[in-house]
Amino acid sequence: MKRRWSLRRRIVGAYVLLALFLGTCFSAIALEALEIIEDKFMYQRLQDAADKLIEDHLKGREHAIPGYPVVLEGAQLAPVFRNLAPGVHEVRVGGRDVHVLIRDREGHRFAVLDDQSQFELIENHVSIALALAFLLCLTLAALSGLSTASRVIAPVTRLANAVERESLRADSPLLAADDEVGLLARAFFEHEQRLKLFLEREQLFTGDVSHELRTPLMVMLGAAEVLEARLASQPELLEIAERIRRTAAETSARVAALLLLARAPDQMDAPLTDVAQIVQAEAERCRPLLSGKPVTLAVSGEHAGVLVRARPELVATAVGNLIRNACQFTERGDVRVQVHPSALVVEDTGPGLPREIATRIFERHEHGPVGSIQGTGLGLAIVRRVAEHLGWTVELLSSAEGGSRFVLHLPVANA
Repeated sequence: MKRRWSLRRRIVGAYVLLALFLGTCFSAIALEALEIIEDKFMYQRLQDAADKLIEDHLKGREHAIPGYPVVLEGAQLAPVFRNLAPGVHEVRVGGRDVHVLIRDREGHRFAVLDDQSQFELIENHVSIALALAFLLCLTLAALSGLSTASRVIAPVTRLANAVERESLRADSPLLAADDEVGLLARAFFEHEQRLKLFLEREQLFTGDVSHELRTPLMVMLGAAEVLEARLASQPELLEIAERIRRTAAETSARVAALLLLARAPDQMDAPLTDVAQIVQAEAERCRPLLSGKPVTLAVSGEHAGVLVRARPELVATAVGNLIRNACQFTERGDVRVQVHPSALVVEDTGPGLPREIATRIFERHEHGPVGSIQGTGLGLAIVRRVAEHLGWTVELLSSAEGGSRFVLHLPVANA
């Protein structure tokens, strides 16, 4: 991506370009004026006076006036003049600039010399003065641009700092400004107020949902525990009651995890959590999903003791969704969960994912391929959200056996 200039550099550049354009125009006009003066007043004057000067020379009348044109003919002509074509020429002779008019008359060559050293000196001085003035204009333009940029950018900088520090309050003088900065400040302030209102509603909604869900879940959990106690003598029903109790407990934990996701990471405690223990617990919880299918669930590295600084509920949510998806979508073969020192790998021999879906599988409501087991499309989106919340990364890699291979990269913490 092409890097754009900052606002300060653009303002300074505009000043310098304007000075460059104007200085070039004025310099060109001044130099052209000098050329016109030299052509009209020097060359034309010499041509107009040439005939009279030659006539006076032939009559023996010489004008011994300093700086007045001199007429030479025949042997008086220096070699440098003899090869010149008729007309006006500018020749440097003896370190001096001379305008020479060559005129052939009745078989004789005449040269009318006009010393223009003073004019050439003035012309050089004018050129040097123009160059110095040009550089001075560019310097002044750059300094003026910097000064103007500082004055223009200062309010924008104050506005940016206020937005960054979240100190753009209703009584801020920036909001009262009647220029573009004030318009921008008011737009930022209104947008910030809408965001605050939205976040407040989201927090209230999350808290209310969490509270409203926890109450019936606790009732279900208590009822399942009572049911378990009364069905101790009926193993076939006891297993169902145990599943109800376990599901209610897990749902309560998930609700708590989702509530944690609504909080900022810097506002949460991060205890040391053993990933291997959570992997083992989540694998056991997902085993019933494989009932009746020729699929084996294997966990390796469960005793590695990999520790991370994160809330156990969030770790369980990410790990559980990955293992549950693998178990749901795999109809035969195996599901392998590997705990490495810095990563968790969940690999299966399921149908895999087409390339067009794999690129957006972590987006909300993105489902697997047509014909596979359909879910809500939220599982992997929640995994990515948990990973981003904890500063982890999750990626989908191709598997050699045609299934899916998810890798959850973990920043391992020291004990």
